[in-house]
Amino acid sequence: MGLFSALRRKSTDEDLYDEYEDDYVYDDEEDWDDQGLQPIHSVADMRVVVVEPQEYKDASRVADHLRDMKLVVLNLSKTEHDVARRLLDFISGVVFSEDGHIMKIASSVFVVAPYFVDIKDLSGEGGRSGDLYF
Repeated sequence: MGLFSALRRKSTDEDLYDEYEDDYVYDDEEDWDDQGLQPIHSVADMRVVVVEPQEYKDASRVADHLRDMKLVVLNLSKTEHDVARRLLDFISGVVFSEDGHIMKIASSVFVVAPYFVDIKDLSGEGGRSGDLYF
């Protein structure tokens, strides 16, 4: 009997898988909850929402859209100046906490974007507004 035939021959008494139990429950298996998991968003999922708030209570709507990973165009042209300032303060806090972005694109018009949307000013007027407010 040659060396190779001895190596190819399977030993029946040394089966490594005889002692394997199919119904064994591992101790480190835990029930995972979905809390803290973020869905993966792509450009195909992207929605743009235009919001024209009239009162301060409409700010929560913008926050909800941002948390739902939607791009928000915020038109404050028909909003009173004091209310618009308070809205921007609130929305700026939401943008900071959600790691999003906000940019003034026109007089009283802002773009509020979730964290995965990058906003760039390609107009060449980088400091055009100078201030986030009007």
